[in-house]
Amino acid sequence: MAIQPNQPQGIGGVLDTAFLLYKSTLGRVWPISLLLAIVSLVPGLYALFSGVPSLDLQNPELADPFAMYSPTFIVLSLLSGVASMWVSGAMFLKQRAFGVDEEIDTGTAFQLSLSRLPAVVGATILYVIALMVGFVLLIVPFFILMVSLIMYMTLALFDGRGPIDAIVGSHKLVWGNWWRTCAVITVMGILVVVIFIALGFVIGLATPFAGFVLEDLVMIVMIVQLAMNAAFYVVLGPFTSAVMIALYWDLKLRKEGGDLAARVNALSPA
Repeated sequence: MAIQPNQPQGIGGVLDTAFLLYKSTLGRVWPISLLLAIVSLVPGLYALFSGVPSLDLQNPELADPFAMYSPTFIVLSLLSGVASMWVSGAMFLKQRAFGVDEEIDTGTAFQLSLSRLPAVVGATILYVIALMVGFVLLIVPFFILMVSLIMYMTLALFDGRGPIDAIVGSHKLVWGNWWRTCAVITVMGILVVVIFIALGFVIGLATPFAGFVLEDLVMIVMIVQLAMNAAFYVVLGPFTSAVMIALYWDLKLRKEGGDLAARVNALSPA
């Protein structure tokens, strides 16, 4: 049975759809989210096992915070970022297919995501550049652009748009529903932060025990951070994508309804 609604919803309705999609697809996409966690942890694991400068608990001020950023680490971070977009795209596509009552196996999702990866990477670069420009101008343009351009990934993945078209299309899709979009994303962000803090609290309980085994403070901090990142991607990755998909459906319905109303009004006699 399809989860995709057939009419626009309120903010609560969009979130309800997202929760339903998340709950219904978690069992299907958890291997993808686990792979996403592994891919995203590659740079950190490299830093952890490649001789990161130790930090004596007695003399933490002697550490060089930039010592780990070697050329290899930077290259691995870039490759990990691109690979994460590929894996995330496969999860988006699989969840969206389930939501519209279509069948798509994991292999096909990865193939389709790979074919649209250049557009996603290009649009991501443009998104970051736009946010940097907005931040330089003033903080208000930064937040306006952050929300209005945030749907670029769904448009690149689901509509097959190119980088520029995805960015411009996101602005057109969100504009007119900016506050609604901002509200949904804000609620999602609050929920993610609360759950992330809870996960951090649970993992943090084990940190003192790690301190008895490891005297290297950098090692302890990195292990805790890697554990939190892994938990985040496995538990919350499918949730954030479900929210973005539900928001995409709602904005599409609103946009199509607005376009239809405009065409009807244009045909009406003056």
